Amino acid sequence: MGDMSIIVNSHESCSPGEDMYFTFPMRLLPLFVSFFRVLRTMHRGLCALAWVMAASLPAQAMQLSASDGLHDGKPLVGVAVQHDIEGRWQVEDLHRGPQRHAFESLGDSLEAGFTRDTVWLRFSVTRTQDAPTRWLLRVRPARLNQATLYAPDGRGGFIETALGDQRPFVDRPLADHNLIYPIEVATTAGDYYLRLRNDGAALRAELDLWQPDGFARARTKDYTAIGVLLGAAMLSICMNLIFMVWLKDSLYGHYALYVLCIAGLSVARQGYLAEWILDTRPERVAQAVLAMNCLFNVVATLFMSRIFGFREHWRPAARFFDAVAVFNLLALGVSLTEFHSSIGAWVGLGSAASTLFGALFVSYLLLVRRQFQYLLPAAAFSVGTVLGLYSLLKLWLGDRVPGVAPGHIYMLSSLTHLILLNIAVADRTRRAERDIRRERRQAMRIRLEAEQVLESTVARRTVELASTNGTLRDEIDKRIRLETRLLESLDITRKAAEQQQEFVSMVSHEFRTPLAIIDAAAQSLDLSKVREEPAVKLRTAKIRRSVQRLSMLIENILLSDRLQLQYRALRLEPVDLYMLARGLCHTLNLRGAERLQLTAPGGLPEVQCDRSLVEIGLQNLMHNALKYSPPDSNVQVTLRQVDETVQIDVSDRGGGVPKADVEQIFEKYFRSDTVSTVSGSGLGLHLSREIARRHGGDVRLIETGTEGSTFRMVLPMVAAPSQLAATNPGPTRTA
Repeated sequence: MGDMSIIVNSHESCSPGEDMYFTFPMRLLPLFVSFFRVLRTMHRGLCALAWVMAASLPAQAMQLSASDGLHDGKPLVGVAVQHDIEGRWQVEDLHRGPQRHAFESLGDSLEAGFTRDTVWLRFSVTRTQDAPTRWLLRVRPARLNQATLYAPDGRGGFIETALGDQRPFVDRPLADHNLIYPIEVATTAGDYYLRLRNDGAALRAELDLWQPDGFARARTKDYTAIGVLLGAAMLSICMNLIFMVWLKDSLYGHYALYVLCIAGLSVARQGYLAEWILDTRPERVAQAVLAMNCLFNVVATLFMSRIFGFREHWRPAARFFDAVAVFNLLALGVSLTEFHSSIGAWVGLGSAASTLFGALFVSYLLLVRRQFQYLLPAAAFSVGTVLGLYSLLKLWLGDRVPGVAPGHIYMLSSLTHLILLNIAVADRTRRAERDIRRERRQAMRIRLEAEQVLESTVARRTVELASTNGTLRDEIDKRIRLETRLLESLDITRKAAEQQQEFVSMVSHEFRTPLAIIDAAAQSLDLSKVREEPAVKLRTAKIRRSVQRLSMLIENILLSDRLQLQYRALRLEPVDLYMLARGLCHTLNLRGAERLQLTAPGGLPEVQCDRSLVEIGLQNLMHNALKYSPPDSNVQVTLRQVDETVQIDVSDRGGGVPKADVEQIFEKYFRSDTVSTVSGSGLGLHLSREIARRHGGDVRLIETGTEGSTFRMVLPMVAAPSQLAATNPGPTRTA
C-alpha cells in the first residue's frame, strides 16, 4: 500500500497543462485504499472471534442410555469430518490447534470414495447415570488399512488404539471380523477422534456403539449368517456339480465356480479372511481381497458371456468380455505385488464398464432379438447390475449419492442375485428335462411307427422271400449245370493248350533242323568258288538273314511261352555287359548290323544276371532299332553306371513312336498301324521288358520324336533270385 501512495502523490503534482480527466480519478485512489484497509482489519477480527468462539464451544455430545446398544447398534450422531491431504496432523492439532474449527458435519456414514487422504472423524459421547461405563465402538467395514481411535483419558490426554487390516488380527482387543474399540464413557462429554486411511479400496466407514451383551448377541447373528451363506453356497456348488455330471453340461460347473467366488469374495470383504486365514499376515489382507475381487471378475465375466450366448449372437461382445477377463487376470497378477494399491480404482472401473456393457447387450437380446429364454437370468443379473452400479457410484461419489451404505447394498445385491440366479439355473435344468422328455416321447412315437412299418414290411417281405426262394432254387440248379459245363470246357481248353504247347515245341524243333541245314548250305555257298559272283553273294546273305530272323522269331515265341507258363530258375552269373553288347554288335547277322555303335565308360562293373535271357532282351532292342531306322543312319548303344544299376540306352533315328501307341508298345503282339510294312511279331519289346523285370529292372521308352527314339534297359548290379521272385511274380494261369 505504501508504494501505491507514492504513485498517487506523484500524480497530484501534475502541471496545469496535463489532462484533468486523468488527474481527478487518481485523486480518489487514496480514499479507496483506506476503505479496503478498514475491510481487511474487520475480516481479521471477525475470523479471530469466530475461532475463539468455536474453540470455546464443545462438540455436540451424543448421550447414551441404559437401553441403547442392547438389541441394535446405536448409530453415532453429531460426527464431524476433516480431510488431512498430506497426512501430517496429530490429534493435538485437531483438538487444540487451528484445525479444530475446520471440521464439517457428517451424515450417517463416511463415504470418501477412492482417496488416499487421511480422514479425521470427531464425535462426542456421554452417558446417563444408569448406563454402563464400558461400551464397544464398532467400525465397519473391516477393509480399512489404518483406523486409529484417540479416546480421552480423563486427564487432558488421549488413549491411542490402532487397528485396521494392516495390524495382526491376534493383537486386536476384541476378536471380531469388524473393527471393535472398547471405550470408557463418562457422564461428562468427551471428544473422540478417529483417524482413517485407505490406499487401495474406497474409503468409507459406519460407526455405532454397543453394550458388550448386545454386541455378543449381534456377533452370534453375524457368524450364523455367514455360516448359513457358506453352507448354502456349498450346497449350491455340490448340486451344480451333480447336474454337470448328470447332464454333461460344463455350464453348471462354471456356475459352481461362480458361486464359490461370490462366497469367497463375501468372506474377504466382510473381514472373515483376516480372522480365519491371515490372522498373522495383515500385510496380505488387502492384497488377498483385491486378488479375490479380480478372480471373481474373471469368472463372472466369462460366466455371463456364456450363459447369454454372447459368442453365438455377436462375437465382438464375446471378445470384449474376453478382454475384460484378460485385464482382470493381469490385475490379479499385479495384486500379488507391492503395487496392488494402485489398481483398485481401475479394477472397479473395469467392473463398471463390463457390467454396463453386459446390461445393454442383454437388453438388446431381449428387446430386439426377442431371445426370451434369457429373461430369468437377465432378471437375476439386472438386480445385481443395478445395485452393483449404485454401490460403485456410492463408493466413488460418497455422500453426494443418497442412500444406504455400500456394504448393505452389496449384501442385498449378492443375496438377491444368488437367489434369482439359482432359480434361473434351476429353470435351465427344468427346460433341459422338459426337452429330454419331449425327445423321449418323440423317440417313442417314432419307435412305435417304425415297429408298425417294420411289421408290415416283414409280412410283405416274407411273401416276397418265399417267391424269391423258389426262383433262387431254380437259378441255383441252372448255375450248377452251367458250372459243370464250364469245368468241362476248361478241362478241354487246358488239354488243347497242352497239345498246342506240345505242337509248338515239336514244330519249333522240326523248324530248327531244316533252318540249320539251310544256314549251313548258305555258309557252304559262301565258302565255295562261286561266292565271288554278286548274285550268289547277295542271295546267300538274304538266306542267312531270313534264317536268323526266323530263328529269332521261333526263340521269342518259345521264350514267351516259357515266361508265361512257369518261371524257370534264373542262372545268375557275373556278366560283363559291355562284352555282351560288343559280341552282339559283331555277331548279329542282320542287314545294317555294322551301323551299331557301342559306347561305354571304362571300368564298368559286372552284373549278376542270366546271360542268355539278357542277351535275348538286348538283341531284341538292337534288332528293333535297326528295323525302324533309315538304312544310312547309325544306332547308338550306350552303357553307363547309375548308382547301383547299369543302364543300356539303344537310340535309333527312326520316325518315332506315335503318342497314341506309347502306352501299348510293350504289350504282347502289339504292332502299330504306322509300321505295318515292317515285318515283326510284336514280341520283341514285350520280352525285353519281361526279362528286365525278372532281374529287378525295367525297360522304358525315355525319349521319342521325329528324330528317333531311345529305349533304356535298367539292370541292378546285384540281385537275389528270391527277391526277384517276390518282387516280380510271374503270371498265373487259372482254370
